[in-house]
Amino acid sequence: MDNRPPLLNWRLRLIWLRSLLVLAITLALIVLQRFGHSGYQLAELGWLGALLLPNLVTLLTRKAPSQRHSQLLTLELAMDAILFAGLIQGFGGAGNPLSFYLLVPALMASLTLPMANGILVALLALAGYMVSLSWYQMPAMNSPLHALTHQLSGLHSTGMAAVFIALLVMLSVLGQVIQRLIQQQQKQQEQALDLAGRREYMYQVAATLADQAHELNTPLGTLVMLADNLIHAPEMPDSLRPEVEQMDHLARNVANRLKQGNEAQLESGLPLRILIQRLQQHLRHLAPTLSVTHTLKADPIVVDSQSWYRVLCNLGYNAMDAGATRLDIIVSDHASQYRLQLSDDGPAHPDSEREGLGMGLTLVHSALAHIGAELEMDFGHSWTQARIHWAHTDSPGAGS
Repeated sequence: MDNRPPLLNWRLRLIWLRSLLVLAITLALIVLQRFGHSGYQLAELGWLGALLLPNLVTLLTRKAPSQRHSQLLTLELAMDAILFAGLIQGFGGAGNPLSFYLLVPALMASLTLPMANGILVALLALAGYMVSLSWYQMPAMNSPLHALTHQLSGLHSTGMAAVFIALLVMLSVLGQVIQRLIQQQQKQQEQALDLAGRREYMYQVAATLADQAHELNTPLGTLVMLADNLIHAPEMPDSLRPEVEQMDHLARNVANRLKQGNEAQLESGLPLRILIQRLQQHLRHLAPTLSVTHTLKADPIVVDSQSWYRVLCNLGYNAMDAGATRLDIIVSDHASQYRLQLSDDGPAHPDSEREGLGMGLTLVHSALAHIGAELEMDFGHSWTQARIHWAHTDSPGAGS
């Protein structure tokens, strides 16, 4: 993962851009010389080499603190504008089409820097262009730019300046708009990640509370049973009976409150479609990133709706614990049996761990055995499938 500041990445990319520009101009000069051009003077070649100076600044300051990269990038883009204007001044001024490269530093500044810094670089680019438009070194007589320079009229130069200024303003504004949109998108992504993190935290809290409630219910049930036995024991002294009755009353109240915190009991004889829809709503709150889809080729009515719903929830929790992003449910009719298949793509655990982890698979097996159904588990590399079979006949758990 790249932990470098974003502006440092931009500065490093500009090294390649400048290097390619110098290489392209150098190759062009070599080609022109082969076609009879006498070559440029040492001053112009010096400006060409000076275009690489910002690269040296980048390499020497790449380990600077993050807050300084904005100032350093502003300095480098300003150097780009000034040095390239000096190069153009020796290559025929604004009459050279390469002069429009001055728009590139202005565009890069508007895309990456605050507005004040972007305006500064844009003004330097504009100043460099205007200087090269009105004051430049006359190309040699055998230069390809010589005839072009003498043919440029004052009106043509004014038109070129107007076009340059219009493009400069348009690209600067466009760059600022794009930068704002990117910042807004990043902010929305950060908010979405924060919301997902909060929901995941709430799920963990809810799961912890549910485990604690289960752990409390077991000793409370034992306490209620012992208190009831003591109350009905004939050898119980009358002096202790009020304390035991109070203990029994408190234990029953706490147990009832814990049970009230669980989901309300479902009525019997519900279509399986209703239970799947309730499962989708339930998992949507616990795992927003888990997509639950269902295909119903049959919709049998199940008598023990509460047990079936508990089975579906446990299999859904198993998919959540495995880090699944999809949970597909298919209900179909096969000859004399119904089949309910739940498939998830949870990659969080190896196959051997999923087989033993399960989030209550043992309870699922026992619950299904009680209502007359069978469970088969298939652990693959991409999908984990749970298939439940039960007969069409009237059984304690299914109906048609």
